[in-house]
Amino acid sequence: ESSIYHSVERVLEEDLADVYFQLPKSEQAVFKKKGEETASAISRLLASAKVRIKEIFKLILGWLSLIPHVDKYFLEQEAKIKTDKLMAIRDKKINQELK
Repeated sequence: ESSIYHSVERVLEEDLADVYFQLPKSEQAVFKKKGEETASAISRLLASAKVRIKEIFKLILGWLSLIPHVDKYFLEQEAKIKTDKLMAIRDKKINQELK
């Protein structure tokens, strides 16, 4: 479970360091807390037998939408990329367990 969480966390953090550090300190705390809650929720979803991709996408999009002044299209693209990466990690894990 915790290895899934850390994988999820790494995917969510990817390419967002600059964005994070440009946020005001107060917003950084909110963004970080929401990111941790999102990673936790996604970890639970990935661990379940039936993964709901749309739900994972919505969680990521909801978290990313905390970033101010960012184009909605960019946020959707970023959420899709992160969702795809998370599904690839899950598929890889399942394949390893089947071997």
